[in-house]
Amino acid sequence: MTSTGPKIDSDWFKLSFGELYPVVYAHRSVESAAPESRFAAEQLDIGPHSRVLDLCCGNGRHLVHLRKYTDNVVGLDYSGELLAIASETVAAQLVRADMRAIPFTGSMDAVMNFFTSFGYFEDAAENHAVVQGVANALKTNGRFMIDYINPAFARETLIPNSEREQDGYLIHETRWISESDGRLNKTTTLTKEGRICAELGESVQLFTREELTELLGSERLMVDAVYGDTDGSEFSAESERMIIFGTKRS
Repeated sequence: MTSTGPKIDSDWFKLSFGELYPVVYAHRSVESAAPESRFAAEQLDIGPHSRVLDLCCGNGRHLVHLRKYTDNVVGLDYSGELLAIASETVAAQLVRADMRAIPFTGSMDAVMNFFTSFGYFEDAAENHAVVQGVANALKTNGRFMIDYINPAFARETLIPNSEREQDGYLIHETRWISESDGRLNKTTTLTKEGRICAELGESVQLFTREELTELLGSERLMVDAVYGDTDGSEFSAESERMIIFGTKRS
């Protein structure tokens, strides 16, 4: 389903991952991250000596579980607010940085990117910079994972409008796909006691499997497997997720 909506600011991510993000995404809890982290760690063969980067770690909900496999985990995020929460949640190295400029070179055995934390940027060169940064951060033969939305599933199941309550807030969400630039967009309005507290936007590129494979391959990140869920099910048009695993080649 496609429709139109307001223009989402190109730098929407600077505001949308603030103090109200844990309210909007309360269902994305530490507990819900357990099977996702376990699946990623098993597929990437994470062991006690592995150095792992959780790229766009947010409030650290995956880091909590990744530390069960190795103590050498690093969480990187742009949001100072979410990193402050992470610092109270998990004992791990936390780095505030832009994912277009990942500050690591050849030191990571694995890089993980959970919950559609890619494709934020309207400029293709900026999304490519993220891929380049992942490649630079990995050792040769290092492994990576990108947990992304399946475009076919998103188009088939899009809910244009929804409303719910969370922590005293009324949350109204509007979603649409703009086919002119192939992006999935969402606006979220949070109201409390009849007063609008925040109006937030989100927008991500709807990369197909083939497009992501080509983009990753341009930086020697070769796709090894694609799954449709953390239960290891085969990826198909009906899959909710598109979970890509691969290896950095020399």
